[in-house]
Amino acid sequence: MQGNDRVIQSDDRNLEQFGYKPQFHRVLGFFADFSIGYSYMSPLAGFYALFSYALATAGPSFFWTMPLVLLGHTINALIFAEISSEYPIAGSVYQWSRRLVGERWGFLTGWMYFLALVGVAAGLAAGVAPYLAALIGIEATNTFDTCVALSIIVLSASLNLIGTKVLGKMTELGVWAGLVGLVVCGGYMLCFARHQPFSVLFESFGAGAGHRTGAMMAASLLGIWIFFGHEACGDLAEEVHDASREVPRAMLTTMLAGGGSALLIALGMILAVPDMAGAVSGAVSNPADAALRAAIGPVGATAMLGCLMLVAFSATISVIASTSRLLFSMGRDRVIPFSVAMSRVNPRTGLPMAAVLAATVLPCVVLLVGGFAPHIAEAVINFATAGIYTTFTMVLIAGALARLGGWIPAGPFRLGGFGWPLTVVALCFEVGALINLVWPRPASVDQNLVSVMLIPIVLLCVFCIGVVLAVRRPATIEKGIEK
Repeated sequence: MQGNDRVIQSDDRNLEQFGYKPQFHRVLGFFADFSIGYSYMSPLAGFYALFSYALATAGPSFFWTMPLVLLGHTINALIFAEISSEYPIAGSVYQWSRRLVGERWGFLTGWMYFLALVGVAAGLAAGVAPYLAALIGIEATNTFDTCVALSIIVLSASLNLIGTKVLGKMTELGVWAGLVGLVVCGGYMLCFARHQPFSVLFESFGAGAGHRTGAMMAASLLGIWIFFGHEACGDLAEEVHDASREVPRAMLTTMLAGGGSALLIALGMILAVPDMAGAVSGAVSNPADAALRAAIGPVGATAMLGCLMLVAFSATISVIASTSRLLFSMGRDRVIPFSVAMSRVNPRTGLPMAAVLAATVLPCVVLLVGGFAPHIAEAVINFATAGIYTTFTMVLIAGALARLGGWIPAGPFRLGGFGWPLTVVALCFEVGALINLVWPRPASVDQNLVSVMLIPIVLLCVFCIGVVLAVRRPATIEKGIEK
């Protein structure tokens, strides 16, 4: 028997111990699984989109918030890696909470994660449109943005439906595009296109004057919006070779590679801004584009826009894959509507076809609503990040409760005596990040009451419906119903 076959059989036996019949094809290796997390994080696209916000909020000194946020998330990734090593099951955060605490807590965690992923997918797809408009030299209207975003969702779903191998290859493209951005922004601009001294990293240029703490907290949202996605490595755990070992490795590599890339890109981009005072004041409307054009010219900047499009597209593919595996996992446990369809895997492709379609339709609904009421889609997308952090907090609470109840991690990746203190630190960080995310700040002039208040309330009501369903549901589910 070949080595790979032995590993797959071991993975399948491990899955059967949890009461589940193996249905997926284990075709993803370490790099493909890491690519899913890295593409989801998309540090290049995230930083490019948020650079002007951070500069205007706190000046170039915002840079120092990024390593702090990255440290907090790396600790979180260590805890998630330990849990995923013991529970390498599709659906990641849903299964982790379910196994650590119980069915109802797992259901609520999965429900919140699902709401967040729908918003994330819609936001990533919508993020492609401005890059495409700049690339072809047209004005990005609301209709154009909606059409492009819908096309990206449909194309991403189509690639998901071809097969897991294709999914892995497409997310790997996102990694290579990100590395091109790393070389250009983090390498070339840092070494050969500096316009600012390193001391500029300690200056604010008047941003947040008199409210430096508040300004730095607001600027730290850049890192909070970027540095997640590592959990996606566990969403497809049942399709990964030697998942108990490779999924934790992929998670931690995602944080180190993605976080390191973002820090280097930030450093190169800040020091390459030609007019820092204008960038902070808003006189330079797009400091990232100005820095790129000054460093590598219009042709190079256009090529970078192509890389940004590919990164955002690859991230959309990853999120649709994560959403579909979550729906599959919850459907297999019969805890969501249309469970039978959601848990059905095509034996030829090894894909949960109905779950992929559902993961496609729902972001499209958000985008279509946004075509008529842009503020509504904006509010849903903004809510998504808070939903992700709520989910992380729920998993860490589950981990803390399980440890209090005597749980001792038994997977190949273990933190030993560091598990408890790191769980506490990670939980404090996630709660603090969540508070920072939802902290009321002055709304921009184009936001109205509907986008600021109504949509989060509606989504909260949807979450409460999930609570009711979880409470009313009898606790008689057998592990991994297979009928």
